[in-house]
Amino acid sequence: MSEVTSSVEKLEVVTRPRNKLDEDEDMIELLTFERNIMLDTYADDVLFVFASGLGMERFILHHLHLYCDPQLLVFIINTIPQDDAYFLSRLRDSKVKCPPKIITADCSIKDRESLYMEGGIQFITSRILMVDLLQGRVPVKNVAGIIVHRAHQLLSGFQESFILRLYRERKAGGFVKAFSDNPGALSGMGVLQRLLNRLYIRRVRLLPRFDVDVKSSLDPCSPHMIEITPDLPHAMRKIQSLLVDIIRTCVRELRQASLSADNIPDEESIQPAAGLLPSSLEIQLKGRQFSITEKQQRLLADLKQLRNLLYKAEELDPITLYCSLDEVRNNKDLITTNSGWLFTQTASKLFAEADRLCKIKSDTKQSVLEPPKWKALLKVLEEIKINYKMERMNSEKEPTVLLIGAGNEVCRQLRDIISWGVAKFLWVKNNQLGRKFIGGKGETEPEAQTSWDPSQIVLFANNIEGETGSEIISNLKVLQKEFTQRNRKRRRLFEDRKKRHDSGKQARLMRFGIVQIKKMTKEEENASTSNINVEDDQSGNSNDSEGVGSQNQDPLLVIVPSGDRYNLIRQLEAFEPQVVILYHSDMVSLRLLEMYKACHSDIPLTIYIVMYANSNEEERYLCSLRKEQIAFEEMVREQGTLMSAREYETDREESHRLILMRSTRDAGGRANQNEGNPKVIVDMREFQSELPTVLYKRGIDVMPATIEVGDYILSPNIAVERKALDDLTQSLHSGRIFKQIEQMLRHYKNVILLIEANVKDDYKKVNGGPFQGELSRRCRETRSLFTILVRTYPAMNVIWTLDPAHSSEMFEELKLNEPDPDLIQTLAVKSDLEECTDVPSSESGDKAVSRRSNSVLHRQMTRLPGISSGEVTCLMKCGKMKCLLDVVNSDADELASVLNNKELSSSLHCFFNADLKLKALMS
Repeated sequence: MSEVTSSVEKLEVVTRPRNKLDEDEDMIELLTFERNIMLDTYADDVLFVFASGLGMERFILHHLHLYCDPQLLVFIINTIPQDDAYFLSRLRDSKVKCPPKIITADCSIKDRESLYMEGGIQFITSRILMVDLLQGRVPVKNVAGIIVHRAHQLLSGFQESFILRLYRERKAGGFVKAFSDNPGALSGMGVLQRLLNRLYIRRVRLLPRFDVDVKSSLDPCSPHMIEITPDLPHAMRKIQSLLVDIIRTCVRELRQASLSADNIPDEESIQPAAGLLPSSLEIQLKGRQFSITEKQQRLLADLKQLRNLLYKAEELDPITLYCSLDEVRNNKDLITTNSGWLFTQTASKLFAEADRLCKIKSDTKQSVLEPPKWKALLKVLEEIKINYKMERMNSEKEPTVLLIGAGNEVCRQLRDIISWGVAKFLWVKNNQLGRKFIGGKGETEPEAQTSWDPSQIVLFANNIEGETGSEIISNLKVLQKEFTQRNRKRRRLFEDRKKRHDSGKQARLMRFGIVQIKKMTKEEENASTSNINVEDDQSGNSNDSEGVGSQNQDPLLVIVPSGDRYNLIRQLEAFEPQVVILYHSDMVSLRLLEMYKACHSDIPLTIYIVMYANSNEEERYLCSLRKEQIAFEEMVREQGTLMSAREYETDREESHRLILMRSTRDAGGRANQNEGNPKVIVDMREFQSELPTVLYKRGIDVMPATIEVGDYILSPNIAVERKALDDLTQSLHSGRIFKQIEQMLRHYKNVILLIEANVKDDYKKVNGGPFQGELSRRCRETRSLFTILVRTYPAMNVIWTLDPAHSSEMFEELKLNEPDPDLIQTLAVKSDLEECTDVPSSESGDKAVSRRSNSVLHRQMTRLPGISSGEVTCLMKCGKMKCLLDVVNSDADELASVLNNKELSSSLHCFFNADLKLKALMS
């Protein structure tokens, strides 16, 4: 209860006006709708579903500020390094009381236990947290709650859900808050309910853009938007329409090759924007690359290539598009492997239109058609320069212009066009590609027509803060390690003193090393502000010394690519631009600009949106808005019918054991009632599946470990290798499954290959499975390899299951009357699968030679009488024998020096030197 009250007090501090905050802690000012949501949902376990780009990062950062307290231990899971770098840098700059910590595989067990006792916000990987929870290393009573980032990913993964189950089982009163900004992943019948069950959360808070509180906060201070819609030329529009037609045809063929005969009509193919965005079927098949047919693989590869061509047709210059199409047309490998679109009449028209596009005849000479977006952009820049000169006398701060492009290549082209002009850019582009398009060899270089001062153009200002995200994380890890080693003895003395005096006071900041961290952050801030490295900004610094005399200097122009929201947020906070040019319309970028304007209402912001009228870009933007709105409407309807349990279902089933009679001298022959639950050793990689969670739910204790042989060790004699259908297909073609089964048979008496469907009902919708009667060549090869596997290892047992629940039942039956496995004995079992690694040679010489082992030869040599896979690896590692012929010609002593086995060496020597003709005559 004390944890909640202390946090509520901090929440009241956060909701106060900014001028009343304490000076030692720099909190972030909340918007009106953020403040209302925080007050409404703070005491509850909530799943927040934000619209894309609506400030989910800010909202998570508010929660992290509240829980940066040594009295609270809060974990944040399911983050990526970019998330960690952003939140760590912001918390470090905010001067929080308890600095955040990051726990990865680099931290030892003792360091992790010490960090757990320090409290505060801790970024931790799901794998480490799950292992420490199962091993009892985490002080669960001190854990105030868990924050889940990207909650929609729990629908396809089970590691985070297992962590939340363990936490709810041991501390039902702790909080769990989950965040997601992908509403499209949560749309569908029952998806939201299933996600709530996995998160152990009862409440959902939806935050679409059309929410009343959101509109009341963003609409009054919306930025001034100016739309510039140049007309798309007929030649460019025709090329784009031809590409879209080919993409739609490939999507229809992919659907016909994938779905069964009794399928329902695809709604995505009926929409106007069909083909512009990847369909759900494409996304589904990309995750099943090893079980789809050859036709599906070709169609997926063609769709990827066609969408890349469409991107170049929409964003890049015609010369680059023509070269890409010419490369596709002359690629012999692509001609034999494509799905057939290259031989269609539409493709012929596409290539013909590309030729005309790059050779448009004018009055004087041949020239390349310039995209109208370039002229519109240059006009916008001229208008900005005029307005800047008129308002410069009234403004105290130098303004900044932010230009957002579609990608890195587009941003480079825009930088060159602004610095050189269109004519020189096309001349340089043509000169790089061999003078194919404009004029002849005698054409002179045109003069540069600069639209902006090149010294004031900044490209890709990623390193605004003076250090990259990886440097932020690595520096924090070094500090953590130093502080944990320094404070272990102090912590022990403090705990002993606390026990003697029985005082509940917290340790000072110096005991936790927090004061040192604050001093270090100040030094790092000074270093970062003095070492801002930005590309192409060296010459601009020389103009600063001129002072007021440089009145004709252009404002700073920053060109950044879209797609990286953290980079865009850093640019906005660092430069505080007053003018933003959206050369590529993106829903996320536009909403980030809206949030920036709402948080900085005193800064005037003008947004120029450059977009072709009635183009694919406009249709794609509207389609993304429409999809998000439909997804929120579906979730609003489902929210009214959600079923939330009063208590979380964390009870485990009673484990089943055979009650066997014992000796009558032992308590009258009665069975021991305190044996405990049965135990199963599970490989760490298997926690990505649902089976460990189901086993734990059925009353079987799960022991995580990194084991080299097998996936599940049920007893000292039973080992199980679990394979999903896709994983089995991949392992059969790579040959890895053969070595895995061989290793298991060498160390365990009973070996089981568990083949699990793992995906419910997908086999009814999508064809293309080697074990479902598919007649393609790859599927026939897969079935042949599986037959070879079964015949090669007759001692192997194969079990087919439909889902993890069925697999857990099989495990429970196999565990009956079997002892629990020994973890130390299991970890001692080592694998010798080294045929896919680089083998260093031990030949004489100064330099070591690295040789790559031949997997085919390795498999053939294991068929020799009496030799194992590890002994074959020893033969291939040694430098004395470079090939199989050297092994055959070696005598018994040479083989014994390598194998350290005289009997095996003599038997191999006799086998290689056996006279088969003499034996045949004697027989």
